[in-house]
Amino acid sequence: MVRKRVCVIGAGVSGIASAVCVQRQCPNVDVTLVADVFSPKTTSDVSGGFWEPYCLGDTPKDLIKTWSSVTWDYLLSLYNSPVAGRVGCQLLSGYTLTDGDCPDPDFKDQVFGFRQLTSEELKQFPMARNGSFHTTLQIDVVLYLQWLMGRFTLQGGRVQQRKVDSLEEMSGKYDVVVNCTGLGSYTLMRDTSLKPVRGQLLRMRAPWVKHFYLFTRSNAPATYMFPSCRSLVVGGVSQEGNWNENVDEADSRDIHQRALSLLPCLKGAKIESVLTGLRPGRTQVRLETQHLKMRSGDTLPVVHNYGHGGAGITLHWGCALQTARLVKEVLTTSKL
Repeated sequence: MVRKRVCVIGAGVSGIASAVCVQRQCPNVDVTLVADVFSPKTTSDVSGGFWEPYCLGDTPKDLIKTWSSVTWDYLLSLYNSPVAGRVGCQLLSGYTLTDGDCPDPDFKDQVFGFRQLTSEELKQFPMARNGSFHTTLQIDVVLYLQWLMGRFTLQGGRVQQRKVDSLEEMSGKYDVVVNCTGLGSYTLMRDTSLKPVRGQLLRMRAPWVKHFYLFTRSNAPATYMFPSCRSLVVGGVSQEGNWNENVDEADSRDIHQRALSLLPCLKGAKIESVLTGLRPGRTQVRLETQHLKMRSGDTLPVVHNYGHGGAGITLHWGCALQTARLVKEVLTTSKL
């Protein structure tokens, strides 16, 4: 019996997670992961690895809740397992601050210990009018991608490094293609609803910072600080429509100054690196099956999983599991 073949395009967190989930749900299928860029050079590697729904356009709230909740449970299981240190998964408590109103977020019942700050606590942050405190999950994305890739190859997954310019290249070679190309679908799928949301961040050496800080202002970019297991992630910018992947020194100075204003104890902390990435902003996450007609006359089933904005880590496992279910559905239907 000829084994079915599945190709996953894209090696960011959504791509590798989808490949692993397809292996788990379709154990007798050959899975190949194809990408032109791998960790540590993917957009996912730039992420702070912070669990919180963000930059998701008009994605239905019930879907965000489902995918993010599944991912929360999965990350929490990693934290409570022997691999937590290998992937840098930790519980992280901290402050969300604003110079405006601070309504309870939709995810307040998912995180641990959510509460509004008292007036006495707010005295620490004279620039903020309101704020809250909670405990969430964070993961070191570089370490995590290495670990995930190890799982994929250990389970027999194949890896190819090359750029896919057209899905016509997959016709006749694979039974299902999974598209996890993120912003790459702007050209691959001619999806003009995608747009880059440029980010830039600093990684600093500041082991004395133990809490996260997220400060949103009405007339300026949000400032955030996430202490990971290896460095303090400090950002950021959120520039819609900006395709520039180079480091902008003016952005670096602005980020650094905002961080010092919020947390003066960072003065003198060493900046270890500056990173940029283009978040795949979209009107809403695209997670669906599409049957494409090829020039040969054949039909190629494609499962799309992209457009996660700034919430790739927050949604990745929930979306990957649904992607794998859609792949299994296609493969099962094709046998009838």
